[in-house]
Amino acid sequence: MAARRSVGNVFINILIVLWPVQAYISPGPSLDDDMLLPFSSFKKWPRHSHRHVRDCQPVIFGNTTHETFPGHKNSSITPPFTTRYFVTKVVDSLGEVKNGYGHYTVINDPLRTFSVVEPGGPGGCVDMRRRTVSNTSQARACHVAVNAGFFNTHTGACLGNVISDGRRVQDAGGIQNVNFGIRKDGTIVVGYLSELDVLQEDNPFVQLVTGVIWLVRNGTVYVNESKITECADVQETGTLSRTYVNLLLVMTRN
Repeated sequence: MAARRSVGNVFINILIVLWPVQAYISPGPSLDDDMLLPFSSFKKWPRHSHRHVRDCQPVIFGNTTHETFPGHKNSSITPPFTTRYFVTKVVDSLGEVKNGYGHYTVINDPLRTFSVVEPGGPGGCVDMRRRTVSNTSQARACHVAVNAGFFNTHTGACLGNVISDGRRVQDAGGIQNVNFGIRKDGTIVVGYLSELDVLQEDNPFVQLVTGVIWLVRNGTVYVNESKITECADVQETGTLSRTYVNLLLVMTRN
């Protein structure tokens, strides 16, 4: 996901549904065919404090562990979103040039049109529901929906910070992983947040979800910095430095 300060539009889908990225062999969606099975050692991975994140990031960012962007607020623009498709040339691991296909969605007035939604709707995290993106998006009559957030594959419990339409579902207790959120004044926030940031009341978050690995920060790849910063407990694919990041890159590029 990304945002441009000069334009103020958000390059992100109109709804985030709490469901992890998965690799499927079966022809249709499934709740249990996750091929990225958890590794037995994930409970031993480190949990870092917000101070650790601040002290270990590159000097050019100072003490700021997240980025903020003004959100577009013109509600008169129609349609509320535009999806564009593109083809680009990419070089694979064998040095062969292939076509890479992708798309992005530009959202107008994200404060009004963007939501983080629990699995199956309100109460999904408390009830530990497991729902597909299409199931949850139908309940909200969404035009665009995408996977986001992580959950415990054994219990179904949501992981990380979750705020949906101004309702605080849960907070991560200060455990550090990258976040995407929108505050009450429309400000878009991306990055690492202290618990005080999450619980701020004078300009609270109305939408917030936690992910794993900050891919790009201010136009620069930020994967290596994220690997030494984040808590691996939010995903179950293996070590952050090897298995998870490598699989993430493969799944993103293929």
